[in-house]
Amino acid sequence: MKGFKWKRTAALCIAGIMLFAGVLCGGGGVLVKAAGVSLSETAVTMAPATTKTLTLQGAAANKIKWTSSNKKVATVSSKGKITARSKGTAKIKAAYKKKKYTCTVSVVYGNYTTSDGMRYKDIKGSFGQSGRWYKKSINGKEYEYTSTDGSAIYFKVTGSKYVNVSFVAQVAAAIPYFSYSVDGGSMKRQLVTKNKLNLGNAKTHYVRLVIDSMSEQENRWAAEAGIGIGAITPVSADGAVAAIKPENATIAFFGDSITQGIRVLNKKLTPAGASTTNSYAWQCAKQLDLVPYFAGFGGSGIVQPGSFNNCINAIESNSAYHKAEKFDADVIVVEHGTNDVYTYGEIYVSEYKRVLNLLHQKHPNAKILAMIPFTQLHADEIRSAAAAYPKWCSVIETSSWRLSYTDGLHPNKSGAKTAGKNLAKKVASIRKVTLY
Repeated sequence: MKGFKWKRTAALCIAGIMLFAGVLCGGGGVLVKAAGVSLSETAVTMAPATTKTLTLQGAAANKIKWTSSNKKVATVSSKGKITARSKGTAKIKAAYKKKKYTCTVSVVYGNYTTSDGMRYKDIKGSFGQSGRWYKKSINGKEYEYTSTDGSAIYFKVTGSKYVNVSFVAQVAAAIPYFSYSVDGGSMKRQLVTKNKLNLGNAKTHYVRLVIDSMSEQENRWAAEAGIGIGAITPVSADGAVAAIKPENATIAFFGDSITQGIRVLNKKLTPAGASTTNSYAWQCAKQLDLVPYFAGFGGSGIVQPGSFNNCINAIESNSAYHKAEKFDADVIVVEHGTNDVYTYGEIYVSEYKRVLNLLHQKHPNAKILAMIPFTQLHADEIRSAAAAYPKWCSVIETSSWRLSYTDGLHPNKSGAKTAGKNLAKKVASIRKVTLY
């Protein structure tokens, strides 16, 4: 009887083991663990205006409720897609069957380089900027405002194929143009009245937007004719915009309509014929991977005020009522002389020296380049003025450049490109860097 009981007990044990194994085994007898519920990640680090998708493994996707503890930092869609919006920390929670699963999202600033050689860093705000900007109130709203072609803003977008830019143009002569590039690609040009930008798709993109041309006839000095920029708004509700700023060094240009890009596209003396992003200055900066700072105004000179004011005043002020902002420059190019047809000799040399000294005072570490006008006007006076400061000032000779022009005075696109490349070689030599 004892043997029978032992055999019966052993048989029951074996049967139980076989039954348990039958429940857990799949085809072919391979053991499969019982499925549990878990979040794909419990902690992630993201940069502003980027996305990441979480999954709650082992759960029915249509029964998960996703929430964010701080929507200013990061939002989450009904499918677990996180959109980073600003620097900070947020808890992303997935609720499922009375249980909550949490992922901590840290949004931190990062860095990125686009195909045009611009190195960007994330910053606070909706957009970064370079050039001659100041704050101005228009109809009760505050805008970043500029009276100068070539002033630029920078921002990053994700989750939206299109963005709208809030422009306000206070101009009298003609509608201005702006140009923009996506991820360092070629510039696209359109009127400020057409303020929708096409980014191509809803992935993360880096945008560089430049005020490309305002009319030379605008009163930028006393009337402060110019363009204001307010919000950058993604068309998609899920889209996000974040500010970025280039870390590349700056090359500043103080000049006239040639620096401004007047008639570089055609002979029209309107915004339709002008383009800062096709000027010799832009082409030079592009060759060197430098950020261009423009202070180019039609008809202006060392002495002549032109459409804005003379060079001394352009250095000091953005308008009759706003002082120029401080900025760091690695190189400064002075392109003046063509319009100074009433002042010559020692008086002109003295005025040119005043400009050079003021620039050196404001930018003591910058190399200052006195560029001979393409017309060669005042060449001897400019050489004389620059010779007084051999440690930080050099002359850029231009007589051998063989440029092509639209009207005999303003370089066309081809001529501006040639001038930009020639100038870039001189700048690279002075900065002791190699052009590729």
